[in-house]
Amino acid sequence: MGFLGALLKTIIILCIFLGALILLPGLPPSTTFPFKEYVIKPPRELNGVLQTNFHLDKAKQLWKDRIFGPECLLVFEEKIYTGIHSGEVIGLSNEETIQPITKIGQPCDYIFDDELCGYPVGLALDTQGKNLIVADSYYGVWQVNLATKAKTRLVSKEQILPGKKVNRRAKLFNSLAVSRQGEIYWTDSLSDDFVLAPFANPSGRLFRYNREKKTNEVLLDELAFANGLALSPGEDFIIVAETTAMRLTKYYLKGSRAGQSEVFVDGLPGWPDNLTSDSEGIWVPLSVASDSENPNLFASLAPYPRLRSILARLVGLMQLPFRISNYIYPNDIAARLFHSFNEMATNAAPNRSTVVRVDWKGNIVRSLHGFDRSASGISHVLEIKGDLYLGSPFNQYIAKVKLPDYVAKSVKETKTNEDQLI
Repeated sequence: MGFLGALLKTIIILCIFLGALILLPGLPPSTTFPFKEYVIKPPRELNGVLQTNFHLDKAKQLWKDRIFGPECLLVFEEKIYTGIHSGEVIGLSNEETIQPITKIGQPCDYIFDDELCGYPVGLALDTQGKNLIVADSYYGVWQVNLATKAKTRLVSKEQILPGKKVNRRAKLFNSLAVSRQGEIYWTDSLSDDFVLAPFANPSGRLFRYNREKKTNEVLLDELAFANGLALSPGEDFIIVAETTAMRLTKYYLKGSRAGQSEVFVDGLPGWPDNLTSDSEGIWVPLSVASDSENPNLFASLAPYPRLRSILARLVGLMQLPFRISNYIYPNDIAARLFHSFNEMATNAAPNRSTVVRVDWKGNIVRSLHGFDRSASGISHVLEIKGDLYLGSPFNQYIAKVKLPDYVAKSVKETKTNEDQLI
């Protein structure tokens, strides 16, 4: 009887605890949108144009152990520009040289404390002068004069920005694209805490920043981790990557359908990140593989709002001691734990690395894969003279692979700076 009584008491306490998690108001977390059911299309089978190969294996690792988390890559005047953990933007050349360009965040001792250090994850060349437009995840959108290094903040992390239903601050500034007229398109990936992303409803946004008026117009809301951007050659539409939904979404900027959106590509076999476009199409890196053997956690939880609510509360309550500790005595304990968790998750991620090529009609026309992890966690692709340069927020190098002859584009004489690199 003693054992049964103790067991019954334990069950009653557990039920009360679970009931409190579900019913009591005021407990964390507070999410932007109510929990509701949504659906993510499953990934496509790896056959046909997606048939696996080994083109990304044996990647050369450049600037190894000297750069940390080069997520976004941009080429200009014989340099590759990238942002790294520590909040710096750097210029890379000759497969060896590193040149500091600017720093957006605050001085910090632990370079992976991104909320303090800053982390520039979006870069774009300005069309209105010799400027670099920078999106720092935690410090907003900035303009950096490449000649003088002068910085101008365009969008602040403190600003209340418009939403389709809820106005709110940007939580995670991400990717950029600049039109020929100088309008800046940018993404805010989500509006809830990063660790709640698998549980909260999608809350990412696509914005258009008007420089003359200094205003931000929200074009799309409730995106599933809004990420990379690609303007069409005629700038009549823009493509935005919805990372956790494994799809690309098309938003019309001109014509009879201006202001409307539709799915451009869905069922990608992984999570799309930064997009790199040219006149023929878009390079789309898949930062985390997803297929029948490696299910997408977000897709698995999407149909179960009550379960997601309970899990979000559990995570929110686990966060409380670290928040209280940091409030009383500011420290980087949470940042160190988060980085350690990221490393474990990266090591446990599927071995398949994948980059796909999409044309401007939304067709996947080719795919490149790798399995030896020499180019893993790919977040950005630069195609230069028949080579691919591959960035990643998780790696301490930029990977370089030779494109197969049947994929490499012919080198043309242009006046662009891309053909001057390396």
